Amino acid sequence: MGSTLLDTWYRKTSFRFTVIDPKTHKALKKKYNKKISIYKSIKEINNIKEFNIIVFAVKPQIVKKVVSKFSLLKDNKILFLSIVAGKKICFFEKYLIHPHQIIRAMPNMPALVEKGMTCLISNNLTSKKNIIVVSNLFKSVGKIYWLNKESDIDKVTAVSGSGPAYYFLFIENLISGSIKLGLKKRVAEELVLQTAFGSIDLLLKSKKSAGELKRSIAIKGGTTEAAINIFERKAQFKKIINKALKAAYNRSKNLGSD
Repeated sequence: MGSTLLDTWYRKTSFRFTVIDPKTHKALKKKYNKKISIYKSIKEINNIKEFNIIVFAVKPQIVKKVVSKFSLLKDNKILFLSIVAGKKICFFEKYLIHPHQIIRAMPNMPALVEKGMTCLISNNLTSKKNIIVVSNLFKSVGKIYWLNKESDIDKVTAVSGSGPAYYFLFIENLISGSIKLGLKKRVAEELVLQTAFGSIDLLLKSKKSAGELKRSIAIKGGTTEAAINIFERKAQFKKIINKALKAAYNRSKNLGSD
């Protein structure tokens, strides 16, 4: 997710960027050709106090080790921005030790094509100026929504953070099912992808809800109704979705336990 955001921010903003990545620093240097400062370790940077925003884009399992490296910073003019799944603002406050401006963000993978959905929450120390700066950063990769409660981050993680994978799963199986019906792979892929794209576009532009549009297609005795009846038999499809969302939500909460 970090590299996805960096690619777009680098192209669409006037910020100067510095990246620390002990594993991929060599590949990043080749990719950005000295246009972005790339380092293997934080020890290679002379003065981290010069940064306006420090972004944490690492796996939850190593974030404590990474955040602790910034614990000597006392200047609360620096904003810390986290896209780490699960880790609460109080986690960063604990391991940064000193009071700081902190924002948590939950973007999703469509940010790669500037169609992302990002939900955000800040602590009380965060300035209005930095809220505007971060809003503009994430608007450059899609839509944003500021939350009123941090606890909602775990919920949006389950819905929009993980959501693209749910659509990809359904599309993957719709394509494979089409092939089993006897369609060629190329044809099946084109039919399924264009149908998905057109359906979402229709829903966005229509005044009708998803349920209303579904019912307008699934006329009594028709082919669509026959398929929908399978999906909705004993509400199994609905139950699977609810169970999956709950699993993602619980996992997000568990990642936040320190």
